[in-house]
Amino acid sequence: MQLFVLYSGRDNKQAASVIGRELDLLNIPHGEKLPDKTPARIAAWGKLTAEQAGDLAAMPRRTLLQTPEAVSLAVREEDARIQLAVHGIRTIHGSRGGTEAERRGRGIRRGGGTYSYEYRIPVFHMEALAVYRQKNNLLLLPGSAGTEPSGFQEVSLEQQTFHTQRAVRESVKAVYALGLDYGLVHVAIEPSGRTLVLRVDPAPEPDRPLAALFAQAIGRYAVQLSQELGRTEPAVLGSDPEFLLVNPRGKVVSASKYLEREGQVGCDAIVLSGHRVILPLAELRPQPSSEPAQLAANLRRTMRTAARKIGDDSLAWIAGGMPLPGFPLGGHVHFSRCWLNSHLLRALDNYLALPLMMIEGETTALRRPRYGLLGDYRRQRHGGFEYRTLPSWLVSPEIALGVFSLARIIADRYYELDRRPLDDLDAQENYYAGNKPALADAAESLWADLEKQPMYGEFARYLRPLREQSRRMEGWQELADFRRSWKIGPYGRKQDDARENML
Repeated sequence: MQLFVLYSGRDNKQAASVIGRELDLLNIPHGEKLPDKTPARIAAWGKLTAEQAGDLAAMPRRTLLQTPEAVSLAVREEDARIQLAVHGIRTIHGSRGGTEAERRGRGIRRGGGTYSYEYRIPVFHMEALAVYRQKNNLLLLPGSAGTEPSGFQEVSLEQQTFHTQRAVRESVKAVYALGLDYGLVHVAIEPSGRTLVLRVDPAPEPDRPLAALFAQAIGRYAVQLSQELGRTEPAVLGSDPEFLLVNPRGKVVSASKYLEREGQVGCDAIVLSGHRVILPLAELRPQPSSEPAQLAANLRRTMRTAARKIGDDSLAWIAGGMPLPGFPLGGHVHFSRCWLNSHLLRALDNYLALPLMMIEGETTALRRPRYGLLGDYRRQRHGGFEYRTLPSWLVSPEIALGVFSLARIIADRYYELDRRPLDDLDAQENYYAGNKPALADAAESLWADLEKQPMYGEFARYLRPLREQSRRMEGWQELADFRRSWKIGPYGRKQDDARENML
């Protein structure tokens, strides 16, 4: 058995019966008691009893969807708002006041206002299953009364507006930020256009349409889980790290002066206030590979191509997270031939983003949480996805090789990597702030966990420099020209075969 749905019928027999009938139609095993043989995954549905929660607590975390700890947090609405705000998700104060929220939160607003629209969005495993919208008739004059809302109605994909799409994105982010895997997200749009997450219900009582939506999503999850558990091929990695071109006076020179938008070497955009788009960033897009060393070699070849296209050796190439104010840089890692799922994303957050944070430059944290949000990803047209949390790790070939090696181990063995220090709110705050000493012990425990993986030995020579630098909490130099460490352009040699072979 690969998936089992555990639910409690004690509090609401009707809701349990509805979801149970839907799961029967899909042949998904379910019930109020765990089976004797532990399945690969257990999806905990609804408000479980203390006994059921205790049974789940004894299970390895990697087997669980919707952990009891995450459900407990989500139902404590004020604590949930604080956690959402730490991740840069706008929310509101509850009735208990905002002292703690004001101390810890970012973007928490006073509640009780009138909203232009309200949404109810069921989310299962990083997928919005539907969108229900209610348009509110706002006050036309100060002090005048508006009419009653017309009720929630489903919005089709063709009807989705900018605000609807943003509500969907914020809903998926909110579920992930709370450590959940599914829930019913309540979202509001203010008259100013701001999007607020009002609350997340981790155990909605489904009517027939909602039960069918969740049951069908569970069915899709079961199929994907089965395919992933049967995967024998290694994950394929790609990347598109960004960097800046800086002239001798310290000013950024737009990459679009030298590079086109498309191709293995190109330029990328930054959106300014007023939705104005500029193209200052240079971006490298090497040929993907399942081998970290080959990917690094492919990356270096794109640097050589970039050097020929740019043709101005006086321009420094700088990377990192925020080397200059207003220029956040990303080091996205692409994954294909593996399944995008919440267990993999959380493993990437903990086993890749956290160790890399221990060696980042002093200004890198300034990009977070607007950029560098934990669990940030984007699906790709080819069927894979890009993990977008990391800053640009182009600063040296040793760090790039370490990042690729960690990414490969995690992509192929994430189901055995069970530590989640970043589930803790204080750890999340320290991560976003770049507080290395506060997370040093957690990061070291992750390395010990990685060493137990059989694949670690295969990539140990690439990981050793990254681990030693992480232990020292030695930050990279964001303003250093990384061409020197990669032996590119004026820092290269006519014959550098030895360097190419190392990569």
